[in-house]
Amino acid sequence: TDNPPSSAPQETAASGKVLIDRIVAVVNDDVITRHELDERLTIVMRELSKQGTRLPAVEALEKQLLERMIMDKLQAQFAKESGVQVDDAQLDKALRRIAQDNKIPSLAEFRTRLEQDGVEYKKFREEIRSEIVATRLREREVDSRLVISEGEIENYLVTQAKQTGK
Repeated sequence: TDNPPSSAPQETAASGKVLIDRIVAVVNDDVITRHELDERLTIVMRELSKQGTRLPAVEALEKQLLERMIMDKLQAQFAKESGVQVDDAQLDKALRRIAQDNKIPSLAEFRTRLEQDGVEYKKFREEIRSEIVATRLREREVDSRLVISEGEIENYLVTQAKQTGK
């Protein structure tokens, strides 16, 4: 692309209009904007820096992130079409489990700590929802491909009977 990779408003010379954002990818009926990509890039670069990881070239990281964002959009669209969803109660349960795993006693404190680390709680919450949906889609895909024959069941039962002595 020939536009600079910045989410800052830019003035176009010919019309004097201000460019607020632009589309960097179209995914079926949805889009990914420059602002969304820049926002994700900032978060990833901050996390890599915190971990002490050497930062890759911004262009390479940006390309990888865009590909990931496209895949996420496609997955979300497929989940919606397939009826796979995660309600707020299920999401809250998962967030409480994440908080407990991190030795944080409440969702309120978990939210506070995330925000202190510069993570917007609402976005974090939706990312977790997306991860749960992705897991459910994978499970559904695996379950639909599992085929267990009668012979395999019979062999298993015979083996179990021999092991237990029955």
